Amino acid sequence: MPVPIACTLTPTGQADQLAEWRALLAAAVTGVAVDGGRATFDLADGFDVAALVDLARREQACCGFLGFSLEIAADGVRLVITAPPEAAGVLDGFASLTA
Repeated sequence: MPVPIACTLTPTGQADQLAEWRALLAAAVTGVAVDGGRATFDLADGFDVAALVDLARREQACCGFLGFSLEIAADGVRLVITAPPEAAGVLDGFASLTA
């Protein structure tokens, strides 16, 4: 059964969580790339891993159509957010929070 493209948060909850994303991404992201249904965020050394994981888990709980993972490589750590094609615009929204 497909997961609906919907958020279960109230408008106030959405605004609060969006503010959390904006603050976290602005502080932690050093580069971003969006390609179709995948957004990759390069993370600065020393970013708050626990805060990122907590926020991503809460976002996934209210927006089940999104996927979140961390890629760990010798040259750094990346947050990867995925979305189905019909929700790819959501990834552009996340990318815009890094500016």
